[in-house]
Amino acid sequence: MRQIHWMELLATIIICVGTMENPAPAQEISLAFIGDEGTFQDHNKAAVKWARDTFSAEVIAPSDLAEVDLTSYAVVWWHDGDTDPTALLTEPVKKALNDYIQKGGALLPSAAAEKLATVLEVESGFPRIYGPGADNHAAGLTIREDTLNHPVWEGFDRAAGERIQTTSLGYPKSSDYWSRTYIDAVTIGDCWETGSDWTDEVGAFVEWPQEKGIVFGMGWRLPHWTDDNVDRPTLEKLTTNVIRYLASKSAFLAVHPSGNAITTWARSKIGR
Repeated sequence: MRQIHWMELLATIIICVGTMENPAPAQEISLAFIGDEGTFQDHNKAAVKWARDTFSAEVIAPSDLAEVDLTSYAVVWWHDGDTDPTALLTEPVKKALNDYIQKGGALLPSAAAEKLATVLEVESGFPRIYGPGADNHAAGLTIREDTLNHPVWEGFDRAAGERIQTTSLGYPKSSDYWSRTYIDAVTIGDCWETGSDWTDEVGAFVEWPQEKGIVFGMGWRLPHWTDDNVDRPTLEKLTTNVIRYLASKSAFLAVHPSGNAITTWARSKIGR
């Protein structure tokens, strides 16, 4: 029995290491997209279409979250660029999301949903919410010296001060933690827009590592998914990196090692 135990342990370690060095292709990441699809407007329709095309995402209505086994998904993405989703976060929904995070899940709240970090009590600071709006301001991120090696910058020029433009104009319904109202968040990328360098003041590209799970916020002007944004390809690349990074941190990432049957990477197997 002891020999079998160590063989299983070794197999689990090999799978984990291989996954971290070679993140799973997008189609192999189980992704849930949270939202009531019948109410989606332009921003959410564009985001969910991309999520389906890229990750074969499954849409889950907030009212159904308490009945769904969220551990079936490596990453749960709650994006709302149309409206403020706070009213949808009932106590059963809040409990379902917190249980998922505490078990080792990965949550990506973006656009107006970034404020859910506070509602879920992973962030102690208070967010603002605004938009949508139309202007001619381009905007994006600046790579920080202290996050040069972060996986979200994969495929970009990893240089301190390097700018990544994710939107050419306007912004969705969104939220953030301007002006540095966040307390618990770790800033991964600084923010800039036409005429202004906001450094870490916006709190719109941040993460909240938890004891087991992780939450990553992407708000402000960054997640502008409608077709009028000519920088959509850059936004898609960045968001893919974020989702793959979150999947690599999730206890529920399904990996396919060299043609073998699907295996769930459960970190609890190695005493996480």
